[in-house]
Amino acid sequence: MSWKSLLEGVYSLPSRVYFFDTTLRDGEQTPGVALRVEEKMLIAEALADLGIDVIEAGFAVVSRGEFEAVKKISGMGLSSQICSLSRCDRRDIDAAVDAGCDWVHVFIATSDIHMKYKLSLTREQVVERAVEMVEYAKSRGVVVHFSAEDATRSDQDFLMSVFRSVKEAGADSIDIPDTVGVALPHVMRLLAEKSRRVTGLPVAVHCHDDMGLATANTLAGVEGGAEIVHVTVNGIGERAGNTSLEEVAVALKFLYGIESNINFEKIARVSKLVARLTGIPVPKNKAVVGENAFSHESGIHVHGVIKNPATYEPIMPEQVGMRRRIVVGKHSGIHSINTVLRQYGYFLNSDEVKMVLDRVKEIGDTGHKLSDHELLEIVKELLGAKAAGPVALKGFQQITTQSEDRCIAEFEVQGEIMHSEGIGKTPSLSAIDASLKAFKNILENVEVKDLSLFASPYEDRHPYEAEVTLALSDGVIIGKGTGKTSSHAILNAMVSAVNQHLLAVSRRVV
Repeated sequence: MSWKSLLEGVYSLPSRVYFFDTTLRDGEQTPGVALRVEEKMLIAEALADLGIDVIEAGFAVVSRGEFEAVKKISGMGLSSQICSLSRCDRRDIDAAVDAGCDWVHVFIATSDIHMKYKLSLTREQVVERAVEMVEYAKSRGVVVHFSAEDATRSDQDFLMSVFRSVKEAGADSIDIPDTVGVALPHVMRLLAEKSRRVTGLPVAVHCHDDMGLATANTLAGVEGGAEIVHVTVNGIGERAGNTSLEEVAVALKFLYGIESNINFEKIARVSKLVARLTGIPVPKNKAVVGENAFSHESGIHVHGVIKNPATYEPIMPEQVGMRRRIVVGKHSGIHSINTVLRQYGYFLNSDEVKMVLDRVKEIGDTGHKLSDHELLEIVKELLGAKAAGPVALKGFQQITTQSEDRCIAEFEVQGEIMHSEGIGKTPSLSAIDASLKAFKNILENVEVKDLSLFASPYEDRHPYEAEVTLALSDGVIIGKGTGKTSSHAILNAMVSAVNQHLLAVSRRVV
């Protein structure tokens, strides 16, 4: 739902918001994160594909490697504008321009505590340096985006005088950084309103999450007329992180009704890429992109979601590239168990589902959290051969060399033992290749459309969970599987998808 009709009478909302992503600069300043040039280029390409307007590719002056990364990203021909951070220093500005940037993000601190203890400059000296460096950056032929570092702890009259001065010097836009995350939404809204009124320039907000208010403060800035939002993928950044790209993008689109250039269905893919390359995992309960964001366990919730997902989901998971997930546990009901088992290729009658549910609740009451693998073990224990589908994985072997991965798998396909071998550059590709070769006689025009892998730190025996989407001649099938390794989980997911397809075909024939 959108609150736009109510908000328009209260705030002067912009018709469009521009996304300034600083994952590769402020995000990389996350303690323990260091990206190689090639990794930064991969993320930059993904950000451009996502629809980011401005990519802050780094801080070009800080090292030779950082300069090379910014330069290479600037030369990639991406649809996004490329920016580098720069202190109010000619050397910084020259490095950014020489790296080929379209924008230079010039900053200087304006709070009394920063001017006294960090810069050792008076207010007059700060204004003089800011004006001089904005003029110099403009003389180098780039777009100048000016930030007053620690703006939210600055004297407001002095802050506005700085903004007026850099506007007269030629700044193209100004930014209000909440550098240590101490702003309140009401404060950020007022600062954005005042900055626009004083300068007439496009205003940006750059918020940190020290108090858990980064997203709220950013949205409040937009309510105050800010047209540019500084964000990072997954909210990574120094200390508690920055404003989360995915949270702000979704809120602006679906709650405010404000347009942007974001391709929403690609959000989850970019989130996973950044998590993998930075080594910073996405918390399970993270809004929009967390594993639990579209997960349901309560029987009442699951029943509602199955009938109409909008009963318990504010947006559909597919809109941001996510999948709905039904979790089994003591809060589950018949519909939960039935839905999960069908995802694994098991079609049980109501009495059989009730037997499984009773056992699940019995185990759940002991405080044990069931994995999907344990659910399948319960099914096999209670129903034996009846639980078997037309296809089963009998065994597999994974061989890894320096140049390739090889997967040798044994399947039982409708009573016949089949051996298949797949080769790929990763275990996942070799497992998929082996599966497709084994099933080619019973599937027509099959194509793997999507694959997702999850490794749970809480599951010892079968820590990997895979979900594979197969496009078949008569539709799309989603299979899920668990396993001891990524290949094991993928093979089981492929088997699940094929079983669903074969059982659906047999029902149609009957």
